[in-house]
Amino acid sequence: MGRSENPLNGPLHRRKLAQYLRDFRASAQVTYEEMAALYSNASAATLKRTASGETVPKWLRVLDFCVACFAATRVDPRPVPDVQKLRELWLKARMEGRHTLHLKKPRPEYIADQADLSRALHALYEHAGAPPLREIQSRAGGAMHLPLSTLARIVSREALPADERQFLAFLAGFGVEGEERQTKWRMAWNKVSKHKLTSTEIIHALHE
Repeated sequence: MGRSENPLNGPLHRRKLAQYLRDFRASAQVTYEEMAALYSNASAATLKRTASGETVPKWLRVLDFCVACFAATRVDPRPVPDVQKLRELWLKARMEGRHTLHLKKPRPEYIADQADLSRALHALYEHAGAPPLREIQSRAGGAMHLPLSTLARIVSREALPADERQFLAFLAGFGVEGEERQTKWRMAWNKVSKHKLTSTEIIHALHE
């Protein structure tokens, strides 16, 4: 409905995300103007840009788009997005744009040394969609628990957490929950901590 949208171009996963949003809007049978009129968090131009496929929108913008569709539709029953699928589409598009699609989800039980730990923490960051560092820091308990400069160096594979407390704060920043998951990460930390390396060896390990 309304004017037809521009053809989708660009990387595969970015196109898939945009197509999902366009299909969801079509199922709601609403225009961007109608969406914006009933949902003040985003303008019609912003909503259209979210589904343009020109860039990967922020996750909150993706949610805004779906809420606006839901709010404006008069279709009964109202279409409801598959949030889990949408999140997966967004994460793939985000990682595609950051050239990190090759990274597998971290498996702490397979961490054997500092290089493994560094790669795993970096992968944890990327599989979370590379969120803003201040957002991670806030969830980690604030600057006292995880300084922003330290966090930046950890996710860019320039350093490791200084101690277990900082390591656990880092995990909290990424919502690592559940006794089993936390236990595996703690075991990985303990394993790595037993092997003290020289500064030269650490720098080499971080960039393997």
